[in-house]
Amino acid sequence: MDERTQLTVEHQGILLDINWNPGSGIPVTELPTTYGIYAEIYWPTRGVRIGETGRSIRGKIRHDIRWFRSMHNGTAPPSELRRTIPIAMTAKEHGEEAFEFYVVSADHRLSDKSLRQDCERFMFAWLEEGAQYESWNHQRSWH
Repeated sequence: MDERTQLTVEHQGILLDINWNPGSGIPVTELPTTYGIYAEIYWPTRGVRIGETGRSIRGKIRHDIRWFRSMHNGTAPPSELRRTIPIAMTAKEHGEEAFEFYVVSADHRLSDKSLRQDCERFMFAWLEEGAQYESWNHQRSWH
């Protein structure tokens, strides 16, 4: 068991892991294959993108890695390559290697889409209120 103190915030009874440290990201092969909330972090600017998925966190991150690669090697569709949001610019410049991946929560209750998206909104607000990270949450799965 990991001896470090687990840092979390709680929203609607769901513990959300914010114990993110450079070099401590989770390898893609070890990410859960269940629904949940995750973070993609670019440490040089402390840019954080929070995401949610109703399928597999591992599968979603693999999808994002393919996008990071295509942005970096210039094979993404022109509409994607024109994007200027921070995560797109970082992907174009550095590719997938620039990012570390973290599980924010894989709590079984997050199978409920509305709860999962509510927790994602909470994390967006948490990032935007704090000064220690730059929020890269420009795309929202909910309206």
